[in-house]
Amino acid sequence: MKAPLFCALALATATGAARAEESSLSLYGVIDAGLINQRVTGPQGVRTSHTGMVSGGLTDTLFGVRGHEDLGGGLAAKFQFESMFNLARGETSDADHFFNNAAWVGLASENLGEIRLGRQHTAAQQFASQLEAASWVNMGMGSTFRASDNYQVKNAIGYLSPAWGGVSLGLTYSFDAAGDQIKGQSSPAVSAAVQYSQGPLLLVATWDRTRLTPALRPGASNPQAVQLGASYDFDVAKLSAAWSRQSHGYAGLNGGDPDDLGLGLGAADFARGGRLDAWLLGATVPVGAQGKVLAQWSLVQPDWNWGDGSRARNGQVATLGYVHSLSPRTTLYGMVGLATRYSLEDQVVQGQGTTRRVMVGLNHTF
Repeated sequence: MKAPLFCALALATATGAARAEESSLSLYGVIDAGLINQRVTGPQGVRTSHTGMVSGGLTDTLFGVRGHEDLGGGLAAKFQFESMFNLARGETSDADHFFNNAAWVGLASENLGEIRLGRQHTAAQQFASQLEAASWVNMGMGSTFRASDNYQVKNAIGYLSPAWGGVSLGLTYSFDAAGDQIKGQSSPAVSAAVQYSQGPLLLVATWDRTRLTPALRPGASNPQAVQLGASYDFDVAKLSAAWSRQSHGYAGLNGGDPDDLGLGLGAADFARGGRLDAWLLGATVPVGAQGKVLAQWSLVQPDWNWGDGSRARNGQVATLGYVHSLSPRTTLYGMVGLATRYSLEDQVVQGQGTTRRVMVGLNHTF
């Protein structure tokens, strides 16, 4: 980050703290770094391996600024700017979008809910990602449930309701998820979600759909995703289970692009009418006062045939890890992960082999 920008953020934070009775302004972040050994067998048996430093192991590395102003009568103005960066290389994660994780302003009412305008996470992502037991970057829930991955939509308006008897609603609409809102060339996207949260129980249902303009893909089907899931905290363990059906490509346009379609829809045979079902089971088990064991398994079931007539095969992603809190803000972690017939970069790929990962690291929040 350039020094003038950092100084401006720090000064703004200090100024906001001085006016805390009326408003608040805070600089926050997550710093995550570790050591990784990963071995991949790709299509046609091509093998690669990597040992070194990783930025973002347990969670993504990011920083942000959020603000809040009390307008009276239960109404408040809010905003958030958030940027992910690579700690190992000291550079932003997205060269085209500095505040790639969030850039929005909105109004919040205690009784009516909250409206946000700008780049933001979808309602489905915010609700369904709560079911995730282990957030390992590229091997968490979002690796197979792409509508729950850490992605955002631009040109968007979002609404989050208050909780009514444990029931909350969310709705996000992007006027153009892929372009610059040019008339006749826009690809609007909608995301809807509902959840019921009462004590240890959480139930979630979501739906996403993106309408692809013919200017991007003439005659293309519109990708969509449905997610259902539940979690329950038994004290001795928190268990979660979820199911997703993703059709005609990834609705968030946040998948891989193994066939150079240019849109993040995933494999071409998937985008041309395929369907991908995914299942998730997760468990969080406390160990003493400071530790937790995290176990998660996901199965994907594609329904299409490849161009040569062969059937796309099921894939799996499984992880087992341990996190140990040194303080409320600092955590040590270690994990092992295995992905079979599933690419962590491009998802379902013909002939994909196995990925094995071992990782240890440190996570600190501020």
